[in-house]
Amino acid sequence: MNKIDLVKIIQNGGATLDDSGRPVSFRRGYQVSKKDCYILNARHTNKILKAINGILNSLKPGEFCGLWVDGGRVYVDISERIPNRRAALKLGRERAQISVFDWRTGAAIFC
Repeated sequence: MNKIDLVKIIQNGGATLDDSGRPVSFRRGYQVSKKDCYILNARHTNKILKAINGILNSLKPGEFCGLWVDGGRVYVDISERIPNRRAALKLGRERAQISVFDWRTGAAIFC
């Protein structure tokens, strides 16, 4: 991941990244956080970049690095894709998540 790509992701409101740092997109399924990692000021791109690259280097198979922007902050987590809505919402609740991301609609679903 480089700074130019990161700035674009922040401007777009976030992304889900594979282990090489490339944004992914799926037609179906749900993205569920496994671990909340960082909440950083959106203007501190060097800190965000360092955090993301550290996560990317530690991802296990089936894990992704998620970023989303809200209120001038960038939230960074490790997530996984779950194909079934019921299972995704159950995992989200078990992990004390507010919501999971629905790939088909492009919207968050509250747990």
